[in-house]
Amino acid sequence: MQTKNPKTIYLPYMCDHSYILAASFNALGTPAYALPPPDDESLHFDLRGVTKKECLPCILTTSDIVRCSQQPGFEPSNSIILMPTANGPCRFGQYSVLQRDILNDYGFQEVEFSMSSAGNAYQGFSNDPTKLRKLVLDGGIAVDTLQKLLHEYRPYELTIGQTDAIYQEGLQRIITATKNGGGNLVINEMKWAARQFESLAVDRSEPRPIIGVIGEIYLRHNTYSNQDIIRKVEAAGGEVRLAGLMEWIYFTTWDYANLTKETGRYYDFVVTKLTDLYQKYREHQVIKPVAHLLKYPHETSVGEMLNSIQPYLDPSQGTEAVLSIGKAIDLAKYGASGIINAMPFSCMPSIIVSGIAPRLRADLDNIPWLDVIFDGQASTNFHTRLEAFMYQTTQYYRREELRIKKLRIKNS
Repeated sequence: MQTKNPKTIYLPYMCDHSYILAASFNALGTPAYALPPPDDESLHFDLRGVTKKECLPCILTTSDIVRCSQQPGFEPSNSIILMPTANGPCRFGQYSVLQRDILNDYGFQEVEFSMSSAGNAYQGFSNDPTKLRKLVLDGGIAVDTLQKLLHEYRPYELTIGQTDAIYQEGLQRIITATKNGGGNLVINEMKWAARQFESLAVDRSEPRPIIGVIGEIYLRHNTYSNQDIIRKVEAAGGEVRLAGLMEWIYFTTWDYANLTKETGRYYDFVVTKLTDLYQKYREHQVIKPVAHLLKYPHETSVGEMLNSIQPYLDPSQGTEAVLSIGKAIDLAKYGASGIINAMPFSCMPSIIVSGIAPRLRADLDNIPWLDVIFDGQASTNFHTRLEAFMYQTTQYYRREELRIKKLRIKNS
């Protein structure tokens, strides 16, 4: 009896981690493709049923899905769009509803949507959810770590473009390792990355202020939608520390563990706590080959991070707001001299963070803070605001260095 070929899964591109998710499906025998990164056509595509008042991530992902469906060779009856969801007030939970209606209007009723939810920490997803989760976990941690190396080394490279070249090759190696089964194959590629960065020529004689980038998860990672903000910060004299994508996976596990405990589902609670322990174990295993090359290689635990936000917002409120506030405190604790909150226009969680920011700044020794709103329009004053912000961060950095120097003299 001939086995029916599985349908093809299409993933709207958010960041390079999208390639890892596609590779993880490939490893399980399911054809999956990450769509091309969004571009100007994504932004200006004439979408039916969209008012352009939606948040930027919604517009871009919806445009890319419709554009994909109109490509030659696309088979609606053999295609699945992967669009995760989330609980709470964020419109992300409704993306798939809007996209379903729009595809119907374009005549693609046969296209399926596959929706996994943050509400149960994305459990039970795919035909082999445990294996898929392990593949995504290792590959996602590896890409997060490779990006940390990129951001810590690129501002100091002596040969322009060399760090980017190492990153791109490392990314392709991790994707291939994931397709081939992940595990030790991914760890071997991290050993390769360690050798490349160890031999990279850099000049750190003039340290730069560290700028933490937090905010809405799609926007802070998607270079098209955030106007390549990391490179702009580097060009202005900063070194970026980006809140990692895997932070959201850790958070959903933490959140689901709390939910199952509160509702008396103790079996699910134990399973989720064991999942959390496994995630932490794999994080250390994957990062271990390059840990000596990074200032702060490991993520602060979600529990510790969210305990720190109690004076500002109850962690039970959920959404990206609690993570952004917690990460801002964490970044300041570990040496950041400024915080950039990247936010889509009208994003509710980001507005909450922006509203709490003045009080938070006051408690963090008035650390410089910049809210940057992105709506797909090129901001005429963005560069001016960034220059002013970078001047403030430089002054803050020098002040902190002087304070630490005086403290060392006093204690010597």
